[in-house]
Amino acid sequence: MITNMANLALVDKAAVPVTHQYTPAPSANGLARWADKEHNGGIAIGYALISFRIKEPVNGNGLFRHTIDFTFPKVDSTVPARPVLIGIARAKVEFTFPDILNDQERKDIVRMVHSALAQDSASTLGDNIAMQAQPY
Repeated sequence: MITNMANLALVDKAAVPVTHQYTPAPSANGLARWADKEHNGGIAIGYALISFRIKEPVNGNGLFRHTIDFTFPKVDSTVPARPVLIGIARAKVEFTFPDILNDQERKDIVRMVHSALAQDSASTLGDNIAMQAQPY
């Protein structure tokens, strides 16, 4: 569990996997942020970002919302003096937990979502997402 904005180390799916280091980035309004400043050769417009926010229940609805946003810019740096942002891949994960769930129930749900996104398995969805293929 991260309690002090430690670095995040996330491994990609390259033929030779690379561990990407996300370091804490300036945050505001209750939003925790991390940046992979090496993504796209360290060009600022190409930093990959992760943000995380927890919203507590409002108006007595008893729902906690945990949102994680990922952004992965694609930069054309064929002209080093003039890098161009040519696209951004995004992923958003939101967990909505009623306050009646205990820690173990929330852990189980997070693990099942994590497992569903795994790759290299005929019983998970990660490859379908990467290949943009609807299960049939």
